[in-house]
Amino acid sequence: MKHLFKATKMGWASEKEGIWFDSDDFTVEEAKQEFKEYQGTTDRGYPYTGYEYDGQKYHDVTYLGEFKDDELPRNDNDLLDLLLKRHQKD
Repeated sequence: MKHLFKATKMGWASEKEGIWFDSDDFTVEEAKQEFKEYQGTTDRGYPYTGYEYDGQKYHDVTYLGEFKDDELPRNDNDLLDLLLKRHQKD
């Protein structure tokens, strides 16, 4: 099982990236703590809070949930399909 996060890289392109942590090695809280919060200032002087993980800086980070290794979603459509299937089973 893996904890999956979606993060938006810094920059104007708003590129998104999936980041996962093995559930055997990290609790949800431990995985969240891997994203180090930092304070920055934009080119226009506005303050912001960003997140850094493994040398990469991000605008935002969102926890998507825990997934089986063979069911990790590859995109938003996969994620919606998996979440709908889970909801239908409940």
